[in-house]
Amino acid sequence: MKTISSVVLAGILGIAGAAQSFAQMSVTNGASFDPSQPIAAGSFATIFGQNLCSHTMVADWIAPDRLPTALGGCSVAVGGAPAMMQFVSPTQINFIMPMSVASGTSTLSVQNGSQMITGSVITGASGPGMFSLNGMGIGEGAMLNGTMWKMGPFSTTTNGHPTYVSMYVTGLDMSMAPTVAIGGIPVDVVWFGSAPGYAGLQQINVQLSSGMAGVGRVPVTVMSNGQVSNITFMHVLPNEAMMQGMPGWGPGMTIVENMARGRELSSMAFNSTNNTALVTDEEHDVVRVISLGTNSTVATITLPNESQAHSIEVNATGTMAAVALSAKASIGLIDLSQNKLISTVGTGYYPSHLAFSGTNLLVTNAGSGSVSVIDTITRTVTQTVNTGLGASGVAVVGNTAVVANMQAGSISILNLSTFAVSNLPLPPGSRPRQIASSTSANKVVITTPMANGFLILDLGASTFKQVGTSTWNGMGPGAVALNGNTVYIANQMTASVTVADLVSATVVKTFPVDPGPIALAVNIAKNQLLVLAEGTGTLDVVDLTSHRIIARINASDTETQGRFMMPLISSISPGSALVGTTLTLQLLGSGFQGIQGLEFLLAGGAMMGGGSAGGQVDANIKVSNLQVNSAGTQISASIQILPAAAIGTRQIRVQTSYGSAMGSNSTASFTVTK
Repeated sequence: MKTISSVVLAGILGIAGAAQSFAQMSVTNGASFDPSQPIAAGSFATIFGQNLCSHTMVADWIAPDRLPTALGGCSVAVGGAPAMMQFVSPTQINFIMPMSVASGTSTLSVQNGSQMITGSVITGASGPGMFSLNGMGIGEGAMLNGTMWKMGPFSTTTNGHPTYVSMYVTGLDMSMAPTVAIGGIPVDVVWFGSAPGYAGLQQINVQLSSGMAGVGRVPVTVMSNGQVSNITFMHVLPNEAMMQGMPGWGPGMTIVENMARGRELSSMAFNSTNNTALVTDEEHDVVRVISLGTNSTVATITLPNESQAHSIEVNATGTMAAVALSAKASIGLIDLSQNKLISTVGTGYYPSHLAFSGTNLLVTNAGSGSVSVIDTITRTVTQTVNTGLGASGVAVVGNTAVVANMQAGSISILNLSTFAVSNLPLPPGSRPRQIASSTSANKVVITTPMANGFLILDLGASTFKQVGTSTWNGMGPGAVALNGNTVYIANQMTASVTVADLVSATVVKTFPVDPGPIALAVNIAKNQLLVLAEGTGTLDVVDLTSHRIIARINASDTETQGRFMMPLISSISPGSALVGTTLTLQLLGSGFQGIQGLEFLLAGGAMMGGGSAGGQVDANIKVSNLQVNSAGTQISASIQILPAAAIGTRQIRVQTSYGSAMGSNSTASFTVTK
C-alpha cells in the first residue's frame, strides 16, 4: 500500500473553508460537515462559532501522526482530553477527536487565551466522512489511482489489469470493513486502514469492475457500522471498444488509460422554440448549441475558464439559458438570440441545479445548503433561502419550488411568494439527486441513485411513493424527464433508461442507450427522447415508439471560441477591522482587469465547511477609491465600516463587466469586530 500524495493531502487537509457566522458553537465531521452524524474518536472534526481564536493559522505536522495540541494561542479539549489541532481562525477550528473519548455526549471546550468557550459534542463508534478535493465535502472525491498514484478520472483497467482506487475518509469504525457504493452498486473493498503518518486520515482501497466503464460522473458513499457518509463523485472513463463506430471516432484513434479527456459532457437542455439542444462541456468550458434538424453544432459559447459547468436550463420562451458555474460560485446567463454569455451572477458555493420561474432563476447551492433567487432582468440575487445540506435538483410547480437536499436526505418545499421553507424527511437511505415536475398532476419525481429507485411526491397530500428500478436493470438513476404521465429516468450504471407511469407509480420497461446517460429531455413535437451519453460523448435521439436510437450526434466536436478568466481572490489584507473605522483594503489574485466594484455580503446560509451563502449586500460597509493595477493582480480600495454595521463575517464579491463573481471560498471573507 502506498501513502497519500501531497497533492491530495493539500486538497483535503490544506483547505480549511471560509468562516461562517454562527450564533452558537457547533461541531461537525471535518470531511462531510454533516451536523447530524456522531463524530468518531480519532477522526477529523470542525468547530464553527464566534471569537474562537484570535489568529488564523494552519498547523505543521510535528511528527508522523502528530499535530500540535495548541495553535495560534488556542487549544481544544473533549471530555478533558487535549485534541490535536490542524487549523484555527476566529470562526472555525479543525481538530482531531481524542482517541480516549467514549461514545455519547461529551463536553467540548475551546481556550483562546482570554476566555474558555464550552459546548457539547455527540460521539459514536463511527461517523464516516469522505474528503473532497474542494474541501467542502461535495464534488470530486479525494481519490487516487492505486497503481499510478494520480487523481482521476479513472479507467476500469490500469496497465491492462483492474484499477484500484484509494479513497480518503475519516470516522471509520476500524473494527469492521466499510461498505462502498458507486452509483448505488456495492464494490469490492480490498483494504482499509489508517493512512500512514496522518492522524485522523483513513484510506479505503476498492476495485473497479469492468462493467463500470463509461458510466461518467457518478456518486459515491461509504457506510461504516450503520452510519453513511456524505456523497462525493468520481469520473469513470469509457474503454476503446465502446467508442468504435461512434461519431467523431476515426481510424488510428485510441484511448489512454486513466487520462482525462479534453471534453467531458455534463448536462443538456432542450429548446423547443428552435429545435436545438444546449450541451455543457465541463472540461472544455463551453456550451454547444446543437441543431436537431441538421444534427450538427451550430454555435459554441465560451464560458469562464475552469468553471465546471454542471447544469443548464432554458427559460419558457427559449430566449435565455442559465448555466451553473460550480467552481466559480456563480451562474452564467446566455442570450440565445446571439448565442452569447451576457452576464455572470454570484451565488452561494458550488451552484448545482437550476430552474426558471418566470423571470426569476432558482439556483441550488450544494456547498451552501441554500437556494439563490436571481432576477434575470436586473441580474441580481434577490433572495437567499436556506434549504438543506447538498442542495441539488430543483423543480417549480406553480408557486412552489421543490429542492432535493442530496447530502441531508430530505426535500425542501419553498413558497415562491413568501420564501418560507418546510422540509420533508425521506425514506431511510434516500439521497435525492434530480427532480422533474408535473403541474397538471401536482406531483414531482425525485431520483434516488444510491437506493436505485425514485420517489413520486404528491404535493397536495405531502406523501411519497417509493419505486424501485434495480429489478428492471435500472442502477444509478440520475436524470429524469416527464412527458405527460410518462416518466423517463436515466440509469448511469447500466446504460439504460427506465420508463414508468406517474399515476400508477409502476415501471413499464427499461431500454438500452449509450454508456453514461447523464441528461434527458423530451422532444414532444417529434415524439423523441434526447439522451446525453457522457461515456461516448454523444447526444442520442431515441424514437419513443420503438425505443431505439435513431441518431447519434457528436456533442464534442467544436473548439472554444476565445477564452476569458473570472477574477480569483487569493488573499485579503487586513482580514478584519473594527466597527466605525476606515481602512485601506488590499486584494491579491488574478483576472482583476475590468473590476468595477466590491460588495460585502451578509451571511445568507450555512455552507458545508463554512462560508457565506451569497446573502444580501451590507449597506453599512462603504467602498470608495477603487484602484486596480495594470497586471490585474491587485485591488486597493478605501473601506468605511459604519457604526451600525453588525459584528460578524462578510463574503467579498467583485463586480465585473459580466456581472458579479464570488471570491475563493477559503480566502474571500472579511470580519467586522468590536
